[in-house]
Amino acid sequence: MLRLLIVFAAVVFNCFAARVELNWDVGYVFGIRDGFTYRRAIGVNGELPFPPVHVTQGDTLVINVHNSLDVPTSIHAHGLLNNGTNYYDGPDMVTQCGIPPGENFTYVLETKNQFGTFWIHGHTRHQEVDGLHTPLIIHSRKQPVVDYDEELTMMFEDWFTTEFAVRQAYIDSLEDIRTLTSNFPKALINGYDGNKTAPITFVPGKRYRLRVICMSINNWFKFRIPGHKMTLIEADGIESMPLEVDGLSMGPGQRYSVIVTAHDSDEFNYMYNVTSYSDALVSQGLTPMVYTGLINYRDGAPVKTMQAPADEQLVWPEETAMQVLDKQAELPVDRRIELTMKKFTYTNQEHLTTLGTTLYKPVLVPTLYTALSMGNLAANSSVYGPQTNAYVLKHLDVVEVVINNPERVDHTFHFHGHNVQIIETGPYGNSSTIGREPVAHQQSGPWPMWRDTVQVRGFEFIRVRFRADNPGVWFMHCHLSWHEYNGVAVVFIEASDVLQKQQSVPKEMVDMCKRQGIPTQGNGAGNQGFDLSGLPPAIYPISVESAN
Repeated sequence: MLRLLIVFAAVVFNCFAARVELNWDVGYVFGIRDGFTYRRAIGVNGELPFPPVHVTQGDTLVINVHNSLDVPTSIHAHGLLNNGTNYYDGPDMVTQCGIPPGENFTYVLETKNQFGTFWIHGHTRHQEVDGLHTPLIIHSRKQPVVDYDEELTMMFEDWFTTEFAVRQAYIDSLEDIRTLTSNFPKALINGYDGNKTAPITFVPGKRYRLRVICMSINNWFKFRIPGHKMTLIEADGIESMPLEVDGLSMGPGQRYSVIVTAHDSDEFNYMYNVTSYSDALVSQGLTPMVYTGLINYRDGAPVKTMQAPADEQLVWPEETAMQVLDKQAELPVDRRIELTMKKFTYTNQEHLTTLGTTLYKPVLVPTLYTALSMGNLAANSSVYGPQTNAYVLKHLDVVEVVINNPERVDHTFHFHGHNVQIIETGPYGNSSTIGREPVAHQQSGPWPMWRDTVQVRGFEFIRVRFRADNPGVWFMHCHLSWHEYNGVAVVFIEASDVLQKQQSVPKEMVDMCKRQGIPTQGNGAGNQGFDLSGLPPAIYPISVESAN
């Protein structure tokens, strides 16, 4: 009887699922987004910002992309697991070749059982930095954790006055990123100048779900509505037990849903506060930057003046304080990987931070294609080339990843293909060198929270776990764009034996590579066995530097 009920539920669920199809022409647009600078950016169908994507749990999202840029492009649905369709994940030369200029490609993205707050962004040449991103909202088919009347989406971005390639060339010329003296980003709220964003309308007595997305590439954001409490119910597409907080503190790539109940009276309007800041760019007194916007209960109503307590007196959502709604206990560990942020001088004389000693750099064959074409050798990390920072995982192993950050700069790390269970955070390294108190040691409760993008603050470690139940090649990288550009990333080669039996790359993707002269078989160099001749030389450290 139970089996019949499960089958019936699955049939009903699939009957309601829809196929949502979008046509995206990715191209250059020109305009002023921050209120100051007219510049070239990247939009969709001539728009920037371009419309958010809304689908429902179980739907298939089809995005027909035409590339009107003069360079390749690709897109990534940030947080979507792509279980069984690794080739649609998006990162260039990890799971696909970029879409060439003037060509078309169709992504078929299955939402399956996922729902919550996500976003879609470019994953070739850091095009998300220049505007190629938008919210992806997957509406649930079940009753929400807390009932609400309406929902609103809040988007936070940092916006620079120059395109990524120009700015990165300037950063590359610096010996120390902290000496950067110009081009600090402005904040955009809901796609526009943070000081000129349209008011948010509250109706007295109504309960609102605010979906808050940090689509920045460098800056952290704090968001509060003084005079209103927030109840957190979701992080990165995972439902949490309701947690009351005063505000949200978010790093690049992270998302939250909170419930805010409007006051019963429209006597006063209120102001929300958004603070944009960066530990990576601290010069010239340009960080933090504070923006405000109107919570409009009634046109013309006076704005209620609120005291501003110090951040330390407020409750912010800590990674370990959240508890997952479905009460999953800690996973037992089969494999442990420890990754430490280190700053080295490399053989090319650059001074760069990385995970361990290896800088991730793309190789000549998309890494997924190597995993699919190398047979038994795909389980040997050497065939991918030293530049891939590859870790081979066994099917269904529970993998514990520890990330140590002994430097002052905060990071977020995004796990493609997985949500991870947050087990523990604590102090790492010597924060006293910059006069900072050590971070507190925090252990998760009985039901640790899961999410796909985790914060690792300065002088902190984080311990997370996931089950290797999604065969494929999955990127894991810092979501600060200039760190990803410099190679702060690893690649998980997950269950290559199962992958080879279950998946094959669509012919149109193989043909797209061939038209660009990119090999689609063999090791990282396109050769057989362990012959990696033809790869650009790996960049190795010659001396370690102070992490501060």
